[in-house]
Amino acid sequence: MSTPLDSETKSIIDSTLLRFVDEFYDFTERRERLSTNTVDYRRHWPTLAELGVLGMPFTEEQGGLGGYALDIADAVSRMAKGLVLEPFVEAAVIAGSILAASIAAQARLDELIGGEVIDILLGGRLGSEDRLLVTLSGSTYRLNGTLRVQPYAAQADFWLIVANDTRSGEPIILRLAPDGVDVQMRSYRLLDGRPASDLHFAEVSVAASSLWLQGPAAKAALVRANRLAVSCLCADAVGVMAFLLFDTAEYLRTRKQFGMPLSSFQALQHRYADMQIAYLESRAITRKLALNLGTGSVAEQGWLSFAASSVVERAAALVGHEAIQMHGGMGVTDELVISHCNSRLVVLMHQLQNWCEADVELPE
Repeated sequence: MSTPLDSETKSIIDSTLLRFVDEFYDFTERRERLSTNTVDYRRHWPTLAELGVLGMPFTEEQGGLGGYALDIADAVSRMAKGLVLEPFVEAAVIAGSILAASIAAQARLDELIGGEVIDILLGGRLGSEDRLLVTLSGSTYRLNGTLRVQPYAAQADFWLIVANDTRSGEPIILRLAPDGVDVQMRSYRLLDGRPASDLHFAEVSVAASSLWLQGPAAKAALVRANRLAVSCLCADAVGVMAFLLFDTAEYLRTRKQFGMPLSSFQALQHRYADMQIAYLESRAITRKLALNLGTGSVAEQGWLSFAASSVVERAAALVGHEAIQMHGGMGVTDELVISHCNSRLVVLMHQLQNWCEADVELPE
């Protein structure tokens, strides 16, 4: 059972993450890192392991720090300022929750928490139309289908592949190393510089021993992973918006026009107030969702995930666009962090749409 961090440990983790961002994610260094043809997206993964951050999504019994959803969301928000490139959400939180759902998980969790391997979930987004089909033939699974825009697929040591059984229609999850899979993969960078891949499976054979979860257990694990994904993506967006508000306020106070700081103009004050309101609404519903993941029913978590993603998407568009507008033309240049933050928000908004089911039941 997940347990919240005590106040002292929480304070230590928060300070540790802020120092991590300050030390390893200077904006100029991040730009230089992305300017190369080949980016090492695992550069600071061992550091996150040493700091204990990779253990946050897991309970103490699993060797982690508690696995409390609100603590995880807060950690993501703390790292958002640096626009971190390592796959903490994708590997430690999303794939980690799938790993933890199996009774044979402990050895794999130890490897993940220690920073030794990276697992990535493929095809597990409940709001996406992309699906793989799987057929069991003797001692072999055969996979068919196409998965698009799968983050960090090319950087993974192991894939957790979700596919629907052609006979039962139930989901199954396979865990295997990419090296042994004959799949067509096209890799590229997203707008915010992070990696993604499109994968095409055509009669791809996978050993039956790769089975990780199936049936109701797989379905429950996928629902849990999707809820955590929405919570963390919303938290990431909230953290980016908080930084945009701070940076924009500093700019308005220092930039002068007609001999007066921009912050003295009432029109800009009102627009900045709208940005603050949108941010505060997003922060509130994101925290409510994270808290609900530990106590609420599956149905309640479903509609709250949908509500949170809707509120955060709208707020992210407003805050990102207004921050650029208030900075003027230079707000869209690569040399200013504002444009990079807006790019991250755009990517997060698109990702949220895929992690939320479209047929969620709303309360009366």
